[in-house]
Amino acid sequence: MVIHKSTKFIKVVIHPTVLLGIVDHMNRVVKDNTDERVIGALLGNVRNGIIDVTNYFGVPFTEKPEDNIWVLDVDYVDEMIQMLRKVNAAETVVGWYQTGSRLRLNDILINERFQTINPDV
Repeated sequence: MVIHKSTKFIKVVIHPTVLLGIVDHMNRVVKDNTDERVIGALLGNVRNGIIDVTNYFGVPFTEKPEDNIWVLDVDYVDEMIQMLRKVNAAETVVGWYQTGSRLRLNDILINERFQTINPDV
């Protein structure tokens, strides 16, 4: 059993370019299928209880929600994190995003995967 320290976050600040990038990611991937969604990592830093989201990257992802089948390219996530650390060591994964109108059961598993990257957030 893994026990994480309880952290209280006061505020989350998301830079506008991150929001625009996520919308662009969705528009490039999702065409006519409004039930399709995209997933990605949120990058930034945490200081004094404030999560500052300054960057993002989309993650290759496919799913069949009716069969509860999904594939998230974790190798891609790991490679992107390694590359981004070379460019900006101050940024770390602070969360993830998904587009869509509702949460799905497999979102818990996706969240658990992202928690292994940065368990403090």
